[in-house]
Amino acid sequence: MLQIILTKISAYCGKPKRFWIPLLCGFAYSLCLPPFSGLLHPVFALMPLLSSVVLIPLFFFATRAPRRRAFVYSYIYCAAMILGQKYWIGFVTQEGLWIYILIGVVLISLVWGALYFTAALAFRYCAQKIPRMYIAVYPAIWVLIDFSRTLTDLAFPWSYIGYSATGILPLAQFSSFTGVWGLSYLIVLGNIAIWELLRAHKGGDREIVRQKWPTFGIWIALIVGISVWGLFRMNREPPNADTSKIALMQSYMDQFNWGKGSLDTAVTVSDSMIRVIENDNLDLIVFPESALLCYLDRHPEIRAHVFEWADRAGAPIMVGASHWERSANVPPGSPMRDEAGRRTFDVYNTVFLTENGQLTPYHKIMLVPFSEIMPFEAQFPIFSRVNLGNAGFTRGAFEAVFRINNNLELAPYICYEMIFPDFVRRRLRESTNLLVNVTNDGWFGRTSGPYQHAVMSQMRSIENGISMARAANSGISMYVDPHGRILTKTGLYTREIAVKDIPVYRIMTFYTRFGDWFVFFCAILTAFGILAGVIQKKRMGEITNPLLVDEQKQKLTPAGVCQSERV
Repeated sequence: MLQIILTKISAYCGKPKRFWIPLLCGFAYSLCLPPFSGLLHPVFALMPLLSSVVLIPLFFFATRAPRRRAFVYSYIYCAAMILGQKYWIGFVTQEGLWIYILIGVVLISLVWGALYFTAALAFRYCAQKIPRMYIAVYPAIWVLIDFSRTLTDLAFPWSYIGYSATGILPLAQFSSFTGVWGLSYLIVLGNIAIWELLRAHKGGDREIVRQKWPTFGIWIALIVGISVWGLFRMNREPPNADTSKIALMQSYMDQFNWGKGSLDTAVTVSDSMIRVIENDNLDLIVFPESALLCYLDRHPEIRAHVFEWADRAGAPIMVGASHWERSANVPPGSPMRDEAGRRTFDVYNTVFLTENGQLTPYHKIMLVPFSEIMPFEAQFPIFSRVNLGNAGFTRGAFEAVFRINNNLELAPYICYEMIFPDFVRRRLRESTNLLVNVTNDGWFGRTSGPYQHAVMSQMRSIENGISMARAANSGISMYVDPHGRILTKTGLYTREIAVKDIPVYRIMTFYTRFGDWFVFFCAILTAFGILAGVIQKKRMGEITNPLLVDEQKQKLTPAGVCQSERV
């Protein structure tokens, strides 16, 4: 019965002009990622399990005949896969640029789709050239393609398939050893194991089916073994662990309607929220990114309000704002622009900490391409003159760590910085005991964007064995413990205060010590696989790989007629 079903599905999906099938399958890829997880609602708690089968349609399309149709269907799947994850970028309605943003969404889908189309080509190549070892090599290739998205000024490493495991926390503990890369490897490995089993059942040869079951069983044993280890890890709490009482201030200022009086409104709202918690004996108060959308340290009146709030609450305050400084080698008193119209000052996206009557800044280092900075403007200065709204920020130069009393040593990160695994890891010393992420996800609207961003931040806690306090302007604000458990979270587009005693102990992980070692391992494995494919000799006329039997048969049919298309 299973053989008949699989044969009919294969025949139906493999016919020409069925472009809607890879399109729907590509969109379905997003069902295993946030918001379809327990983070949105418990009813979605099992949706991350879909990650173990979402790539099977891509494998099917990549190995079909004729070759041209295989390539077209695979590319459609990959472009739809990216669009389904990143459609929310179209909700960033920068005034006057909306049509360009929509065009940008399409271009991102096409370009990143082309990147993952190379993954489809790699699958076809590996299945044909190294059929006995591709099950181990291909997941490594996928990891390398994921990793490539962290490189260059166009870096946008958003929403890898490994993040789906965050919905299964015992399994997600594996990232403390390999980073998110190891989870991606495991999930792609599972897709291939299931694909091999289904393909064997479709062939109907019981001996081949029997040979495929051990591979699937090994993968299941890996998943179960890692999850059991993860459960033990999550239950090993240190005795008498230190805690700190922190307040997250989700002030929810609507940046879409920010106007002349909005700064006064932000100060009034923030002041009223401080009044609620000023007697709570706090260790730290955290406002989100852009909570005070002004040049805070250049605005004496607003700065005085912030110090007053800190005095009233008896706790230091972290608050997101902007900052500017004169550019290097520009003398004091120079105009804001030179004779050529170029800026003579640097603008930073900043989070400030009130400390001993001063504001200590951390300037954002990883800036969003096009939104905060023009890519490659350091190599091509003419790009700095292109105006795309807010793309005029300067990168920070120092990876700050803030020390508060004798209890807290925290590493601040602003928004997009939390999606870079190694960037977060390399700042963390053994004494650092808290991640603080301030962000403004209000640009995303009520889409999957805020959920995806929150889950990626959650993964950083697991990878590095450290608690996180995350303050978002419009949500999701949350506390996460060193094992990734969400202790408290807020809703979207609400004004809330979250006060919590959170653990500030540190678990030094293998990933924190050795970084992206697993990516290097995948590079070696890929190189070995390519070498094996190059030196492997095929006997003339022999069909060495059942995956491509249909294509081999097509070459043998007269007049170039595809056997599978004959009536």
